[in-house]
Amino acid sequence: GRQPPNGMMFYTLAICTLALRPHPLPLLSARRQSGRLVTSQLAAGGEEPLQAALLPEALAASGAEPELAGVLCSIAAACEQISELLRMPQFESPAAGRALNVQGERQKPMDVIANDIFVSHLTGRVAAMASEEERSCILGDTPSRYEVAFDPLDGSSNLDTSLPTGSIFGVYAHTPGRECFQASGRDGLVAAGYALYTASTELVLSLGSAAHSEGNGVGDGRGEMPGGGCFALGFTLDPAGRGAAGGGRFVLTRPSLRCPARGPYYSLNDAREPDWPQGLRRWVHDARRGLTPSRTKFSSRYVCALVADVHRTLLRGGWAGNPRPHLRLLYEAAPLAHVAEACGGRASDGVRCLLDVVPAGLHDRVPVFLGSAEDVAELEAYGDVQQGPTVYSADDTPVGLASLQRLLGRKEVEADYGPA
Repeated sequence: GRQPPNGMMFYTLAICTLALRPHPLPLLSARRQSGRLVTSQLAAGGEEPLQAALLPEALAASGAEPELAGVLCSIAAACEQISELLRMPQFESPAAGRALNVQGERQKPMDVIANDIFVSHLTGRVAAMASEEERSCILGDTPSRYEVAFDPLDGSSNLDTSLPTGSIFGVYAHTPGRECFQASGRDGLVAAGYALYTASTELVLSLGSAAHSEGNGVGDGRGEMPGGGCFALGFTLDPAGRGAAGGGRFVLTRPSLRCPARGPYYSLNDAREPDWPQGLRRWVHDARRGLTPSRTKFSSRYVCALVADVHRTLLRGGWAGNPRPHLRLLYEAAPLAHVAEACGGRASDGVRCLLDVVPAGLHDRVPVFLGSAEDVAELEAYGDVQQGPTVYSADDTPVGLASLQRLLGRKEVEADYGPA
């Protein structure tokens, strides 16, 4: 504070408030009818039971087989626990030393805690787990049809400033006797999703196989799965809900997620423009002026939080991404691509559909452009949109891969989604 002439002392305080009871959620019932998921809003005093609006019942109504539903409810329970911890005060000394994870990124305490929460909830339910925070695959000791890859807390660098974070996960089919996590997203993923931790906690799930889709979304937006296609559902955590543990407090609030075919926004770090390839520069130049083939005059929307940028994009249209091979294929790019296609969108590395990329290792990285199907296809048509493998250090100096090992030995590499 400072001493003003009248002797009074002034202080500036930052005050955080927590709503003990959110605004009532629009509750939706869910049931299966004629091969499709049907939802309707629950009227006050309605005859349909309230529990039909919750995650476990919505999964049953969607036709998810019981073991898969159990895995998804365990993931939801992990996300619920992480959400509760994120709403508590975070105490961490800025000078405290932090370990490097397998990515060469500085871990925050919540990275480790979130990882432990995911592992704890999935142990005994899946055949194998792969995590951003683990060097190698974690094999389960219980027979299961599924293996799960996850980024337990994406965007943890945002915690210090109370900005959005998220969790991303993909559920892959497991074949006994075969090495885990070897299939492409199109051949291996049976479900995927993310949790967004912000003003509310949202959980988005995509279910079904994308093996028969054409890379730009399948289904009719009503929950149908023709030919093995996908559909997407959105849930909101009701902190004061009375649902049972295991995802029972997630309420169905988005029964039919559909991404617009076109949108007015692009989302990436414009500050990296000097390092972009020519095709990406040309598209952004044209998009700002309404000169792309669609004649849409685009605006930029960039939260610098992967899950938040993707969530907005799927709801409002346009595309979000990173032109560098920066996002991890197994537990970031492929699961988000599965969600995007389930919403009728498209996900690309700039050349091919992300779900068609076969991983060579647990921590492979790829460029990502996902969102509205027509906008992403238009961007691809410009060509030369993939930036080379460039790493940005703490002083924002771009360096080549040859310098990566030396860089990791003495500087903190900017983590997560931030640099584009």
